[in-house]
Amino acid sequence: MVPSTTHPKWKALVCGDTKYEFSSLATKIFMGRVTLSVKSDPSVENVQKKIKEVHEYFLKNEKTLQNDIHKIFG
Repeated sequence: MVPSTTHPKWKALVCGDTKYEFSSLATKIFMGRVTLSVKSDPSVENVQKKIKEVHEYFLKNEKTLQNDIHKIFG
């Protein structure tokens, strides 16, 4: 199950505060672009926007990203 966007680990993930070795190359690339965007614009609005984008990505790909979801959220 993908936690809601209010879960604090989303912010740590998009800000690059927590590093994970994702199983999918597409996820690695996607998350690299997200963290780069947040580092270049760390405004609250941009962080919230990226959290929403990442959340939607994980919801859309939930079946194939089960291992990654478990690594991040336990």
